[in-house]
Amino acid sequence: MANTDLIILGIIYFMPSHGYQLKKNIKESFGNPYFKLNNNVLYPTLARFEQEGFIEGKTVPGEKTNKKVYHITEKGKEKLLEMVAEPVEPDIDGFDFSVHAVFFDLIPKESRVKIIKPLYESKLQTYKEALKKKEMYGANMLPISFAVLEYGIKGLESELEFYNKLMEME
Repeated sequence: MANTDLIILGIIYFMPSHGYQLKKNIKESFGNPYFKLNNNVLYPTLARFEQEGFIEGKTVPGEKTNKKVYHITEKGKEKLLEMVAEPVEPDIDGFDFSVHAVFFDLIPKESRVKIIKPLYESKLQTYKEALKKKEMYGANMLPISFAVLEYGIKGLESELEFYNKLMEME
């Protein structure tokens, strides 16, 4: 499950927004068909963030109604950096990791590497196991099963390359 708090606070960090605009920005930025931010999650989260001092809402006149535009506070920036620097589980799904990675520019390289390295090592182990399975059983596998295995291997290679790139970037 995506870290909704990270997404909301991160988007406000980059672009102060009112609720509707925030939903639109999240949809445009994260566009995952499986991640839908509904009002029953968004507005209580905004209220909680405002109560905790992470964001500040300022009412601005709108065309038909006034809108409350949310800005991140210094305390909110600290919380955002803390969330981005939190370690993630090796079995994190691709979308959740992408959400986390979107904000990696905000933390030092050492922190980023510390987060990514366990994921890299876990994927590397899975990759080695898949190569071993291909070597041991590939000649005897049915064609579609073999194609699925090769597809998985290519996906793992791509993920490993991506993790390497993220760890090497300054």
